[in-house]
Amino acid sequence: MVEDCAIGTPQQLADFRPKITEQVLSSLQQGKSICVLGEPGAGKTHLAKLIQEQLDCAYGVYRGDNTKCLQMIAEGLGVDTHEIDEETGEQKRALTAKQLKDAIAANLGETVLIADNAHKWTASLKGWLEELWEEGHTLLLLGNRRDLEGVLFKVPRLPLPALDEQQCRSIIWTEAAKLGVAVTPPKAAELASKAGGNPLLAQRLVLELQQGVESPHDGNNYRDITPFLLASAGLVGATRFIGLATGDIFLRVVGGLAITLFFSFRSLALLFPKGDRRR
Repeated sequence: MVEDCAIGTPQQLADFRPKITEQVLSSLQQGKSICVLGEPGAGKTHLAKLIQEQLDCAYGVYRGDNTKCLQMIAEGLGVDTHEIDEETGEQKRALTAKQLKDAIAANLGETVLIADNAHKWTASLKGWLEELWEEGHTLLLLGNRRDLEGVLFKVPRLPLPALDEQQCRSIIWTEAAKLGVAVTPPKAAELASKAGGNPLLAQRLVLELQQGVESPHDGNNYRDITPFLLASAGLVGATRFIGLATGDIFLRVVGGLAITLFFSFRSLALLFPKGDRRR
C-alpha cells in the first residue's frame, strides 16, 4: 500500500475526479494557492502525483522530522542539502533546518510547493509555509482537516468528494485482478458499500479478503450512548406523573428535572454531526 491512495495509473484516478483535478490545476497555473481537504485515503497524495505530472512542483511530506521534510523539498528543487567545500567540491555537514528553509525560499521561484499531510506539519513548518504564501509563492496544501488559524485557515479550501459506489467497484475489480482474488459481483457490491466512497479503503478491503481477515467497520469504534441517556431520563421523568397522582412533591421535582434533562439531551444531540453510517 502506498501513502494515502494510489490506484492503477494516474490517468485511471484522474478519470474519477477530472473536475477536481482541472480545478486544482487551473488555480495553480494562475499562481493561486489552494488547500485540498479529504479524509485519510481519499486520494490526496495521488492527486499530488497528477499535478506533478503537469506542473513544475516540489513535493514535501512530514513524517516526524522537520529537517528530512525540508531535505525532500530541497532535493526536488535540485538544491544542495549539504555544505559544499569550494576547493574540493566535496560535501561537508548537512544544512540546518533554517539554512534549508532559506535555500528553498531562494530557489522556489514559480515552482509549486506541495505540502502533503499539511495538518501534521509542525508549527514552525506551518509558519514557514505561511511566510512563503505571503511572499507570493504558490502552494498546494493537502490535509485531512484545516486549522482555525495560520496558512491552513487562510488559503482557499477545496473538499475532495467521496467516490460513488460504481467507481469504488471499479477500484475493487482492478485491485482484485492485481492480487488474483476472485470477487463475485454481489461481493464487490458489498465491499463497495463498506468502502463508503474511500478509494484506499476499497483497496484495503480486497487485501483483507485475500488474507482472510475481516476488520470492524472503520469509524465505528465507539458506541453512541445518547439513546440510553434519553431513555433513562424519560423513564425517570415518568415519576413526575406518579407524583402528581399521589401528591408526592419529591417525585414531582425529580420527574420534572428528568424531563428537563430529556429535552436538553435531545436538543444537544441535534447539534452534533451524525456518526459514520458506512456499512
